[in-house]
Amino acid sequence: MLPFDVGQNVDQGILIARIDDAPQRAVIRQAQSQLAAEQENLAQTRRDLTRYEKLAEMVSTQRVEQARLGMRQAQDEVLRLTATVEQAREVQDRHQIRAPFSGVITERPVDPGQTIGSDTTVYRLADTSAPEVTAPVDELYATEMKVGMAATVAVPGFERPLTARIIQMEDRVDPETGARAVRLRFDAPPTRAPAGLTVSVNLIVDQRHDAISIPRSAILNPSASPHVRTVDAAGHVADQLINFTDWPAEKVIVTAGLKQGMRILADPRAAEPGSRVRDLD
Repeated sequence: MLPFDVGQNVDQGILIARIDDAPQRAVIRQAQSQLAAEQENLAQTRRDLTRYEKLAEMVSTQRVEQARLGMRQAQDEVLRLTATVEQAREVQDRHQIRAPFSGVITERPVDPGQTIGSDTTVYRLADTSAPEVTAPVDELYATEMKVGMAATVAVPGFERPLTARIIQMEDRVDPETGARAVRLRFDAPPTRAPAGLTVSVNLIVDQRHDAISIPRSAILNPSASPHVRTVDAAGHVADQLINFTDWPAEKVIVTAGLKQGMRILADPRAAEPGSRVRDLD
């Protein structure tokens, strides 16, 4: 039984799936039958012991002790079979799946009548009260990530990025994608963002006051001898070696080679060193 489909809201604790438990019901009936028979046997051994104790002068001590032993054995068997019935019912309860929290169903990979196993995903449920974001981080920067690190998330339909923080990181890098997955939670969850929405995530790995940042596109030969082309007050163009912090972003932070107020060519191929440029009016 799969009464819900993708897009429907469910409340915590509601029954969302029932797996065919006919074999387990048969196990319970058999265990209950054995328990009932043993309870009757216990009642009979108790009656026999009571009768023998009343006829103590006419019944041997050995007979009385045998009756007591039989009653204790019957009591132990009743306890064992009672536990068997309870265990069988617990197994039957596992055939019923209830929503662990309130949310919206985002996926139902199985259909009614399909055979499933212990590792089969029956539903995927999203908690809309506390939406999260999953983002892949390139392995080059994966070791820099930390739980609690801040981020901004650009959500379609919102004018400004929303703030979020990393709450969990995968312990391994996916060998196929070369990325490490991180989960983020919004500081103030959006109220109108549907599950499965594609967003843009900007992880804030460092914050520096008065840092010099330039467009990545302004750097020539960034992997070997990174340099930019500066423009002096007279408009002369020159090459200037720099050091920069390389992060997967449109802008990078220059750590050496430039000072505040220096001018550079946004398009370094627009003019060669030694040439002269002028500002456009």
